[in-house]
Amino acid sequence: MTTAFIIPARNEEQVIGKMLRFILAIYDKYINQIIVVDDGSSDKTAEIIEKIYKSDKRVFLIKKKSPHGVGLAIREGLKYVSPDCEYVFLLDADFIRNIPDLEDFFIKIKDYDGLIGSRYLEKNSLVHYPTLKKIFNRLFHLCVRVFLGINRSDLTNNFKFYRRKIFNSITLTARDYAVNAETGLYPILKGFKIGEIPVTWYARSRNMGSSKFKMLQVTPGYLKVLLHASLMSKSPGSGFLRAFQKLIK
Repeated sequence: MTTAFIIPARNEEQVIGKMLRFILAIYDKYINQIIVVDDGSSDKTAEIIEKIYKSDKRVFLIKKKSPHGVGLAIREGLKYVSPDCEYVFLLDADFIRNIPDLEDFFIKIKDYDGLIGSRYLEKNSLVHYPTLKKIFNRLFHLCVRVFLGINRSDLTNNFKFYRRKIFNSITLTARDYAVNAETGLYPILKGFKIGEIPVTWYARSRNMGSSKFKMLQVTPGYLKVLLHASLMSKSPGSGFLRAFQKLIK
């Protein structure tokens, strides 16, 4: 089961080294590549990755030039996935405490084309999750159920383990965090079998740096993804979104 990990990173010097070492130590047998896309860091993120590369050539760094954005970083990383890789694992750089959860993905993927780590399948899985972000997330998923007929609990988590062929079948256009909605919605609309596995979300501690997610900035991108998804959907509710899209053009 050959896997390429793609990890976008920007100013993650406090976590990226531990993240990479944990993955290498625990999941060595699955790893073909660990592609870290440095999205314009001004700290020692790149230096730390290059040091790890010296001891393990499966880890390599892509220094993403401007323009920046997590969507652009993920799209850049996908360009470097080896044809030898059967699977692609998308992860955030601060998922250190979730590393033990990855084993479930490797075990259960045989029954699916892809798996998403869901923060909402089990109670108490959100540790100090910001209230406004939770409201935004639930409203987005409500729209997905009503207008697209897709019933999933956490499409937007960048915790995804997919067969590589999925990324060959979808087109990602989002520059920012809306890419997480694209990678969640588009495979399902293309007919791939996507399941969910419960994971826990932990707020960043002070020694882990700060989150780059800005809700007001990403809202238009998520709306755009919904509108585009309506063009792919055969759900009765998607007609409303298509009509709305024509109205605002």
